[in-house]
Amino acid sequence: MNTSPTEAVVVGLDTSDNSRVALEWAADEARLRGAVLRIGHSWSMQAYRLPEAYKRDIAEESRKAAWRFLEGAAEDMRKRHPELKVEPELIEEAAIDGLLRMAAADTSLVVTGRRGLNPFLTFLLGSVSEGVVAHTPVPAVLVPIEGAPDPDGPVVVGVAAGEPEPIEFAFAEAGRRGVPLKVVRTWMYPQAFPGYIAVPPQDQAQRQSEEASELEELLAPSRAAHPDVAVSVQVELGLAEEFIVNASTDASLVVVGAHRKHTRRFSLPIGRVPHRVLHLAHAPVAVVPH
Repeated sequence: MNTSPTEAVVVGLDTSDNSRVALEWAADEARLRGAVLRIGHSWSMQAYRLPEAYKRDIAEESRKAAWRFLEGAAEDMRKRHPELKVEPELIEEAAIDGLLRMAAADTSLVVTGRRGLNPFLTFLLGSVSEGVVAHTPVPAVLVPIEGAPDPDGPVVVGVAAGEPEPIEFAFAEAGRRGVPLKVVRTWMYPQAFPGYIAVPPQDQAQRQSEEASELEELLAPSRAAHPDVAVSVQVELGLAEEFIVNASTDASLVVVGAHRKHTRRFSLPIGRVPHRVLHLAHAPVAVVPH
């Protein structure tokens, strides 16, 4: 454990249960990294349309209540990890802006919670989580309310063609946890009819070989840098999100890359695969920006 941490793990905290799960996960991660845990909690009076005289009084009491809540959570983490340095911070601006500001200074990771299921049985990220993932300059982790199903499970990383960014992060996390790394690569074949894939065996064998070869080139530097990490590689024909989500069932962490570009309306600007993995994975998901 470092006596003078030089990096920080930032976590956003509100009053929800999923936020508390994210806080506990972030504290464990900060301890593993020998990092400072910075807890950001946003408060605002913008929602109250009151005369200024009343607003000043309410603002003072609201700020005091927010600080008590924040400091109480920080003290809980200090008791849980006596060796951990914990720095609570009240966010005066909007929650997304405040967390992005906190993530810009000596931060290696920013953590938020993912909501549970809605009535349509789909997961909700929450607007703050979406904004952080879409714009943070450092890797962002979304923690489901269920937490990690198995802290000793493998780290799973989805690796697209020509995308080295998630690889080193995933190797480092697997090494830090002392768990194996599972690498998932998928590829698609032109479909004559939607929902049906018929690939000539010779073409499939050639494409499998090409994908595996390109993947090994991407993995080689991190394999050399982390020789103690046991690695398994899965190259499949199919949708990447399907195989990554399936692999997340017993994972301690899932890692994907963010393709930040303009996408379809109402979708996260990080690409289809990470967007779907964030919603459906059974374990915390780290999104690593390019």
